[in-house]
Amino acid sequence: MKTKRLFYLFSLILVAVVISFSGCKNRNQNNKASNPMEQAHKTHIKKEVKSFIYPLPTSYEVIQMLKDIGISYIIGISNPPDRVNQYLSLKSKALALGVSGADLSYASIYNMRQDILNYLDAIKKLGEDLDLKSVYNENIFKRINNNIDNKDTLVNILTNALYDSYNQLNMSDNGNLALLMVTGSWVEALYLTTHVSDNAYNNYNLVKIIFDQKESLTKLMGVLEEYKDNQDISDLINILAPLQQQYNAIQGSMTEKQLQAISAEVEKIRNKLIE
Repeated sequence: MKTKRLFYLFSLILVAVVISFSGCKNRNQNNKASNPMEQAHKTHIKKEVKSFIYPLPTSYEVIQMLKDIGISYIIGISNPPDRVNQYLSLKSKALALGVSGADLSYASIYNMRQDILNYLDAIKKLGEDLDLKSVYNENIFKRINNNIDNKDTLVNILTNALYDSYNQLNMSDNGNLALLMVTGSWVEALYLTTHVSDNAYNNYNLVKIIFDQKESLTKLMGVLEEYKDNQDISDLINILAPLQQQYNAIQGSMTEKQLQAISAEVEKIRNKLIE
């Protein structure tokens, strides 16, 4: 029952993300006319997502905010894609897939062509190891390569692939792996956000992005609690608990000391997830 509920939850969230990008001007030219019934269905899904208790932001949304406020791309800050071969367990692969997905979003938003290709290779291997071959198949990589310089279309393709990944894992009764992937992606996005500037506290918009993740962490922890009987998820809750305590200690605005503490804790968590 929890697996079905979780699948419904992430289906709504991810379908909404896909829908949000479907209006881009670079969408498939063969689908110019929208079906009224399809549009009504999409509108219904959007409303359902907004009313849902766990509307987690995607790594793409968090990282896009960095670019919007003028933060530059930092080469080498992401988890190196060539580390993919060191992940042996399903747990580590699922976490790494989430992390790599966030790193791919980071590279895609800044149009870093070579990094995009490198992370695609890493994700392909992890996807195959997690029995997601039907998602990360030859066709999707062909479409990605054909749209490597078209950010809107590329993001649409990648978002659909992410949705299909959650779908496959949950349908195969691997809801815990889906959650590991979600958490890996969320942690990596926050890690990038907290480590893109040595002078973060003097950037109001950057501080706000980091502070706003307090709410999404609360929601993520609520989702994880649904699976706390699973040892891997229980371990993840314990790893994230100190960060939640750091956020909960904030009263009013965040001080520079609190920001530094959160940044340090995020780095510790991220290192545990990718080791």
